[in-house]
Amino acid sequence: MNSIYRIFSAFLAVVILTAIIAGCGSEGDEPDATAASAETTAETAEETTESDEPDLPDIDLEGKEYQFLVRFGSNAYNDFWVYVEEMNGEVVNDAVFERNRAVEERFNINITAVLTPEPNDYATKSVLAGDDSFSAVWDSKTSIANGIQKHIYLDISNLPYADFFAPYWDKNAVEQLSIANSLYMMPSDISMMNLTAARFLYFNKRILENYGLKSPYEYVADDCWTLDNFLPMVSAVSADLDGDGKMARGDEFGMLREDGSANGNILYFLVASGIRATTNDEDGIPQLSFYNDKTQTIMDKVAVVFKDETCTIDYVRCSDGADYSQFAHLFEYCRSLFAAGRFLFVQNGCFVTIQFSDMEDDYGIVPNPKYDENQKEYYHRTDPFNALLAIPSTNADLENTGMILEWMSWKSHYTVLPAYYETTIKLKRQRDDTAMEMLDIIKGSMYYEIADIFGLGMSDVIWNSYKSGDLASTYAKSEKSMQKKIDKLVENLLSAG
Repeated sequence: MNSIYRIFSAFLAVVILTAIIAGCGSEGDEPDATAASAETTAETAEETTESDEPDLPDIDLEGKEYQFLVRFGSNAYNDFWVYVEEMNGEVVNDAVFERNRAVEERFNINITAVLTPEPNDYATKSVLAGDDSFSAVWDSKTSIANGIQKHIYLDISNLPYADFFAPYWDKNAVEQLSIANSLYMMPSDISMMNLTAARFLYFNKRILENYGLKSPYEYVADDCWTLDNFLPMVSAVSADLDGDGKMARGDEFGMLREDGSANGNILYFLVASGIRATTNDEDGIPQLSFYNDKTQTIMDKVAVVFKDETCTIDYVRCSDGADYSQFAHLFEYCRSLFAAGRFLFVQNGCFVTIQFSDMEDDYGIVPNPKYDENQKEYYHRTDPFNALLAIPSTNADLENTGMILEWMSWKSHYTVLPAYYETTIKLKRQRDDTAMEMLDIIKGSMYYEIADIFGLGMSDVIWNSYKSGDLASTYAKSEKSMQKKIDKLVENLLSAG
């Protein structure tokens, strides 16, 4: 396992790229996020120091074991930051180890972990059997959602001692992940996993200069990084480099495009423009909220450019006929062509930065564009599969669990997070100071969509509407089905009391 951690400490260092970012507020039909603006976040960062230790009882738990279930050994979305077995000389690994030892010393406890590819399955069997041997679970949001519907996890909205509005949690998640005013999962700085969740834009600086295009950095600085400025940049880049009269992967494009209802670009651009699939009402009940003229307008604008096969190429067409056996999958192969200088833009999270570490061209990082200049904040849709924290319903020691998680989150904010971000990323990976500022915009602007996490079907409707160009008819055909899924989910959760 040590060799795995050595590899991934360097690799995962990249992940926080996605993470350090300033926040978002709400206005009009924009998401009701509670994140601060970039300026406010910067001020908060200056004001918040390690001296702001949470005020917790000075308690001795007499060597009690606190065991965590952690996602590890899966083919994706593994968590490397909750638990490590020993120090190995890698900065991030050792920061995790030392943080856990500090927690153990603070409360006189023994932290252990069960590393499993399917923590939710493990938790479900254990809870149903009345097993109370573990205190918390880290698994993908979609997996935890399955457990929530089986009443495996507790409502943690009032978890003792936990201050979810502190900087080491994500206050945006409190409202966005709540259903009927109950909260079953949360991101925390104990794990860097949440920092990998947001997708943003990478851009090739050489191609930008060759086409005489204004830098996205300038648009952000002028507070006018919008769809109307982004889309023409994509459409401007198109060159038949091999001269065969066909546009294929060997040529130059404005963007490597991702299609589909899971992670299609349109889903991220809609959220970036302030569109939410659902919005909680005054009782915390999710309500459908994406059917409006603005959604159709955004779809129309994006479709004009993104359905143009001369300036964008999708992953499937890009990999068609290619031998990508040396890559993990076709997505990794196609992103290698961004590293080879074939595309102006690609949209993804910070995990992929490892593929660009030896890129000959210089690249930048920029938030997803706003809808227009009247929009005050940026918003970034988070991947529904990234891992979050949940607490099993068999946990009868909530006072101490809440205390430990609060202090552990705080300690991690000042140890693991700086090790991961400042030391590994900033000094070893990232070449661009302005890109670091862009990342500082993304961390606080993350958006969590219940519809994605619980599989309520909204993303399928959005994608099908985009494909057909007709939101009204697609929505009309699916509205009752979507509402039925919401009602069933709410009824299920309310039945648990």
